[in-house]
Amino acid sequence: MAKEKFKTVHYLIQILKEYGIKNIVASPGTQNSTFNYLVQKDKDFKCYSVVDERSASYVALGISNATTEPAAITCTGATAARNYMSAMTEAYYRNIPVVALTFYNPTSSRFNMAPQYTDRSLSQNDIKEISVTLPEIKDSNDKTKVITALNAVLSTAKNKSLPVHINCPASFNYEIEGLPSNLWSTKYYSEDFSSLKNELKNKKFAVFLGEHHKFDEEEQNAISRFAKSYNIPVFCDHSSNYCGENKVLLTKFRHFATGELRPELILEGGGISGLYLNGGIFLYAGEVWRFSKNAKYNARYDIKTTKLLIGSEKTIFEQLTNDERQVSNYYGQIKKELDKISYPDFPLSLLYMAKEFASRIPQNSNLHLAILRPFESVGCFDIPNSVTVSSNVGGFGIDGALSTSLGLSLADENKKTFCVIGDLAFFYDMNILGNRHVKNNLRILLENNSEGETMRFNRIQEDFWHDESKELVSAAGHYKNGAKGWAESCGFHYMSASTKEEYISQIDDFCNKDFDKPVIFEVFTTLEKNKEAHRVLDEYYKNTFPEGDNVSFFEQFFSVKKICKNNKNYKLVRVLGAKIKIEEKNEKNK
Repeated sequence: MAKEKFKTVHYLIQILKEYGIKNIVASPGTQNSTFNYLVQKDKDFKCYSVVDERSASYVALGISNATTEPAAITCTGATAARNYMSAMTEAYYRNIPVVALTFYNPTSSRFNMAPQYTDRSLSQNDIKEISVTLPEIKDSNDKTKVITALNAVLSTAKNKSLPVHINCPASFNYEIEGLPSNLWSTKYYSEDFSSLKNELKNKKFAVFLGEHHKFDEEEQNAISRFAKSYNIPVFCDHSSNYCGENKVLLTKFRHFATGELRPELILEGGGISGLYLNGGIFLYAGEVWRFSKNAKYNARYDIKTTKLLIGSEKTIFEQLTNDERQVSNYYGQIKKELDKISYPDFPLSLLYMAKEFASRIPQNSNLHLAILRPFESVGCFDIPNSVTVSSNVGGFGIDGALSTSLGLSLADENKKTFCVIGDLAFFYDMNILGNRHVKNNLRILLENNSEGETMRFNRIQEDFWHDESKELVSAAGHYKNGAKGWAESCGFHYMSASTKEEYISQIDDFCNKDFDKPVIFEVFTTLEKNKEAHRVLDEYYKNTFPEGDNVSFFEQFFSVKKICKNNKNYKLVRVLGAKIKIEEKNEKNK
C-alpha cells in the first residue's frame, strides 16, 4: 500500500481552507508547533496569539460571534485544553461555532507514564457537538479516515453553528513542503435544490436507498418520477421499503455489474444497509451526494461525499426531476440484464427456503430479517410491494431479532408478522417467546444448521481454518436438538422439515393458513448444502453473465476491483473499510 507523503496536520490545515475557516487564535506550545508555524506563514489565515488558553477561547468566541463564521483555537498537550471548557460551554449554549484544535503526542498513552499526557477520550456533552481523535496517517486507509472525520466535524461547525473538537497527532517533520490537494469537502444545500439539476444531466448516475421507514405515497411517487425522468436505477435492498419505479435489488445487480453499467455518481439516502456488497458500487463511483432530513453528517463507506442535501425526500426529488427529454438508457440497460435472471434449483438451504418463502409471503404483512445470511438470502428474491420490511442493521448485532418481531406483531395484531432467522440468533433471543403478549399473528421461519454459518462463508478464514472454526468461531453444536420443546412449551404451533419435500409441503400453510397459535417452522439444513447452493448460484451467474464480475459468494459481501501491477493480476478487496490485495493464481498454482 502506497505510503502517504503528508501528515495529518497538513490535511487539517488544507481542509480548514476548504471550509473557509480563516481566523485562528493560537496559544504557544510544542505539540501544536508545526501547525502554528505553517498557518502563520499562510496568507489564507488571519492568526492571533493569546498565551492563556482560557482567554484565547473567549477571544475566538467573540470573533466567531461577530463574523458568524467558525473560528479556530489551538493549543498543545498537558492541561492546556482543560482551559477551553468555559468558553466551549458558552459556545455550545449560544450556537457559536468555535473549532478547538488540540494536539497530542502519538507516542504517549495513559499507561506509559509519558509526561504531559492527558486523556481526551471523554469530555462533557455540552462543550462540543462532535469530538474526534485523528490517527497518524501512514497509508491511504488512514488518509481516507482522516478526510471523512474532518468533513464530519467541520461541516457540523459551519452548517449547524455548534462548537466542535479535533484532537490531532503532533508532527515534527519539517521537510514536507506544501499542502495536499487530494482531498474533498462537503457542501450543504437546503430548501433550493433545483440549481443542481444541470449537474445531473447527461451523467450516468443512480439513486441508492439504505434502510428506511415505509414511504408514504407522495415520497415514493416523487422518487419514481425522478428516476423515470432521467431513466436511472434505484438501487436498494428490501429494508429500504422502496416499491416505486426503476427499482433494482443490489443482490441481483452485483452479478452483472460491469464498467459500463456502474454509476459515475450516486445520490444516496436512508440508513445502514444490511448488505456488505453495497460497497462495490460506491467504490467505483467517482462522487456521492447524500440526501437527509437532518444535517447529521455521514459519508457512506468513506467515499467522497461532495454534497449533502437537507430536506424532505419529496421536496428534494421534486425539485431535481428532469423537465427535459432524457436520451439516456441507463436503467433500460440494467433492466435488460435483470430480465435474464431465472434462478436455478437449489438444494435444501437458506437460499432455497428464501426463494420459496418470498414467492408465498402474503400481501400487507410485516417481515423482519435477522442480519447477514437471512437478510442477504431473502434479498435475492422479489417480494410483494405491500410487505413492510425491517432489520436491526443499526447496531447490527446478533441480538433482538425475535423481540423486535414481537414488537412489530403487537403494533398491528391484524397483520401477519414474519421473522426469518438462523439458529444462533434464535436461541440467543428465545426467552421473549415465553412473553404473555405473544399473539397468533407471529410466524418464525428458523433455519437450524447448528452453527454460525456466516463465519464459514468468509473465504479468507475458511481457507485457513476449515472445520477448526467450529469450536469457537462459528460455535457449532449448540441447540442441535432444535426448538421443538421450547416452542411447544411457550404455546407455539411447531412445524419442522429436514428435506425439500417436507419444506415445500408445509410452506404454504406456514405463510397463509390461519392458526389459533403463533407458529415456528424449523428447517434443518447443513453447512455443506448451503455452500453447494451458493456454488450453484455462482455458476449460474457466470454462465448467464459471462461478461460480469464473476465474483465468488464471499466477494459479493465486499467490493472487489481487479487491477494489474508489474504484470501480475490482483483483486483489490475492500473489507469493511480496509483494502486487501489478493494475487490471482492460475489454475495450476491455485
